[in-house]
Parts: sequence; structure tokens; C-alpha cells
Amino acid sequence: MIMLATFALCLSVTVRTHAEMSGAGQKLQHMNADVQTLRNTNDSLRREVQRLRTDTRAIESAARSRLNMVRPNEVVIPVD
Repeated sequence: MIMLATFALCLSVTVRTHAEMSGAGQKLQHMNADVQTLRNTNDSLRREVQRLRTDTRAIESAARSRLNMVRPNEVVIPVD
């Protein structure tokens, strides 16, 4: 009877540990995917910053779209 109880206890601990390890593995995969997404976003932002530092057309495009800037000789006609 003692051997059976010991076996049952060991089995329950093993099953619970296996379930926890499986959950931790899934959490690790999810975190790795999140890290990769953030790295891709950082790389994209680095490229955009580099473009905005060097490419005059990119600077003008950003100024027009983000800051609503126009050249001095342009006429702005608001359309609703």
C-alpha cells in the first residue's frame, strides 16, 4: 500500500511538472516571437531614421505629410 501511494505521488508530481514545462515552453516561444517582432520594428525605424538623415526627398515627404508644411511659393487650398 505504501509503495502504491509513493508511486501515485511520484506520478502526479511528474505529470504536473511536465504540464508546467509545456506551458513554460509555449510562453518562451511566444516571448521569442514578440522579441523578433520588436527587432524587426527597430530595424525598420533605424532605416527610416537613416533615410531622414540623408535623403532630402524623404525629409520633404515627411515634412509635408507629418507636419503639413509647404514651400513658400505654394498656395494651400483647404478642401473639406
